[in-house]
Amino acid sequence: MKYLVLSALFAIGLHSAFASDDLPVAPEEIIKEHTQMCLDWATEDDIDAQSQYQYVLDCVNDELSDNGYQHVQQVNIK
Repeated sequence: MKYLVLSALFAIGLHSAFASDDLPVAPEEIIKEHTQMCLDWATEDDIDAQSQYQYVLDCVNDELSDNGYQHVQQVNIK
């Protein structure tokens, strides 16, 4: 029984590791829109300059996930 549970958990984890590859890549325009929106939110939330990039990257990836797209590795906040 223990092995069955472990096998099931492994299979779920393995599927999750490859599931993001099944999602479409977001169009550049959507990434730009989400980046600007997240930059605005960072300003409203008084995020300091040192933390701003990571805040925006996490925010953009959350928005992309919510809309069924793959995550991005970087964003342009300039």
